[in-house]
Amino acid sequence: MSDTNGNEVLSVVAWVRAEPGAEDTVRETLAGFVAPTLKEEGCVDYQLHGVNDDPGLFYFVEYWRSEEDLERHIASPHIRDGSDAVTHLILEHGEMRMTQIA
Repeated sequence: MSDTNGNEVLSVVAWVRAEPGAEDTVRETLAGFVAPTLKEEGCVDYQLHGVNDDPGLFYFVEYWRSEEDLERHIASPHIRDGSDAVTHLILEHGEMRMTQIA
């Protein structure tokens, strides 16, 4: 994937697994990240997906102009504060940073 100027972008897939019983709270918090993130400098696209047969598993599919833009996003107040609010409700999480090759 390229941005509007033809530059390669950083692709990210991040996942979060909520504690059983906390799925709705975690989903609402994660969904609240989307609108402000789409306005961030360097954000090409940012989507939240729920796994159809696993209500506690969520994936972000993200595209960033650069690693620096992604790092600024991770440190942004809406991500930091939202994450702090639900960290006790998260069983596990992770991310993969990738570059499209074909």
